[in-house]
Amino acid sequence: MSRLLKSAVFLLAVLLSGALGFSSALSSLPPVSTAAVQVDVDLTEKTRETEPEERPSATDIEVEIVRREHTPGTPLRVLIYHTHTYEAYEPDFEGQYTPTERWRTADSDYNVVHVGAEIARILREEYGMVVVHDDTAFEPPWLDTAYQRSLEALENYTARGETFDLYLDVHRDAYVQGSFAENTVDAGGAPAARLMLLVGDGSGTFGGQAFAQKPDWEKNLARAQCITDAVNAMAPGLCRPVSVKTGRYNQHVSTGALLAEVGNNVNSLREALNAAAYLARAIGETAGGNQAYPQNTVENQ
Repeated sequence: MSRLLKSAVFLLAVLLSGALGFSSALSSLPPVSTAAVQVDVDLTEKTRETEPEERPSATDIEVEIVRREHTPGTPLRVLIYHTHTYEAYEPDFEGQYTPTERWRTADSDYNVVHVGAEIARILREEYGMVVVHDDTAFEPPWLDTAYQRSLEALENYTARGETFDLYLDVHRDAYVQGSFAENTVDAGGAPAARLMLLVGDGSGTFGGQAFAQKPDWEKNLARAQCITDAVNAMAPGLCRPVSVKTGRYNQHVSTGALLAEVGNNVNSLREALNAAAYLARAIGETAGGNQAYPQNTVENQ
């Protein structure tokens, strides 16, 4: 046998011996107990959708403020859009989707665009309103600058002479452990995700400077409260108290601009759609928050 062949045989013997020794060592180890392993599932989204409140450009853009007064007897004009277009819900058997990241998807059948479409459908079919549902994806390429792109869209509507009685930016809230007493409410015998309307007063700053234009937030607040009261009259506790924050959320473009949080990321799409129906009917019954709901006898819960 040649010297080279002898060396190869010797090396192979060494390797086999080591492998057998390693296998023997593994077999002598105690079994791993899976009972000692606890997986903590955190349902809290890492960043709440309204924090940071908005990321406008460094130069505050001057926009024409729309002050449209609704004429009684004419159809209400409503614009529904979604600054955070990819916000989605907890997947379930009827809501499986391809995520762009956890609780977000570009598939409009499963994100907040579907919720906005349901609100638009009810307002058109049941209340005869003129509804524009803008399903433009404002999130790409960066979530932090989505408000800049949705503001440009609002400015484009105004530039074309299209004004609305209500501008509704429909979102999905972010769940925070222990922050919601109830995640759903029994509404007409079905579980519905809780709602919340958000109003920005524009008192905050960006880059250390105050916003040059601020929303007419007290008028927006009055309309948000009117709609909230109507929802809770129909389904007690479904709508949480109106949230007032220091951002603008593009609500400086009109005297009738609101942000609606329809459920959170722990809710299912079905629960969100159930809630959306009540939000739509509250808007319809109050003419977009311009008049009190006649059956409102239930306080905010």
